[in-house]
Amino acid sequence: MSYLDTKQALIQQLLTVSSAEFTADDIAYENNTFDPLTKSTFLDTFFIPATSEAITKDGDTAYDDRGIFQISVFVKFNSGDYDNKQLQIVDDILRVFKSNSSIVYNNQVVDILDSTVNNGLSSESWFKRDISINYLTFSKRI
Repeated sequence: MSYLDTKQALIQQLLTVSSAEFTADDIAYENNTFDPLTKSTFLDTFFIPATSEAITKDGDTAYDDRGIFQISVFVKFNSGDYDNKQLQIVDDILRVFKSNSSIVYNNQVVDILDSTVNNGLSSESWFKRDISINYLTFSKRI
């Protein structure tokens, strides 16, 4: 398992989202400069590895790695359309992260287990809602 390949698979999948509400320029990534000041909507992404368990006990140990790819969807607070624009973005994203589907990057298979969406909350001049995409990979460490 490669954390890098797993993260890249998830980001690559996010970039396939077709939405009238945001573009690739509206996505913030961890440890990268991003200024949302001129934006009406933006996404913030977080790669959160959770567990790594050995599933064999021989020299070719295989691992079951699980985690969360979190996407926070931000829209302007009190913009007049309630959370409709935000929920459209959530729907657009969930359309490409279907439960029980698989994505691949550099031969790393990432299984999408399920996705959850939380309630919205205000954060300064933004209204935010998180999508948590639970993933699973099986692999061997080199």
